[in-house]
Amino acid sequence: MRNIAKMKPFLSEDQMQIIVQSLVISSLDYCNALYYGTNHSVLKQLQSLQNRACRLVKGLKRREEVEPYIKELHWLKVQERIEFKILLLTFKLLHGLAPSYLSNLVKYMYNPSGGRDVSLHCPINSPPRAFSSSAPRLWNNLPQDIRKCVNINDFKGKLKALNLFRKSFDMY
Repeated sequence: MRNIAKMKPFLSEDQMQIIVQSLVISSLDYCNALYYGTNHSVLKQLQSLQNRACRLVKGLKRREEVEPYIKELHWLKVQERIEFKILLLTFKLLHGLAPSYLSNLVKYMYNPSGGRDVSLHCPINSPPRAFSSSAPRLWNNLPQDIRKCVNINDFKGKLKALNLFRKSFDMY
């Protein structure tokens, strides 16, 4: 980020945002589902990195509050980014768009009407951080209108705007 900061005088805010998102935020998002359920100090360090990236884009001072600016950039906080990744992977799995090896990890709940329920079964003996338990737990906590989405773009939009963004910034 220091090298990116050196370019700041020559770039507009929009250009800076593109560079930071492509180099820093993409690194934060890479395999971030592995951080689900990890201890608070690790998440705090990752959030600190995202906050520094926001300060860099917005030209803020070191101690200046970043939350309104992260909201303005429409970035999810780290915890919600992790949940977004798991839920998106779950959606892809349920619609046949995910790798086949993941399909064995998630089971549908029994539906007496004979169809597939949109709720997932969370195995009792699975570790809480494992995909097989975190995905059903997060999926089952989603509102029905988000779970019933068929189009991936609709799902992503509703998940981010109507659920995680509100959760991230306590907008309920």
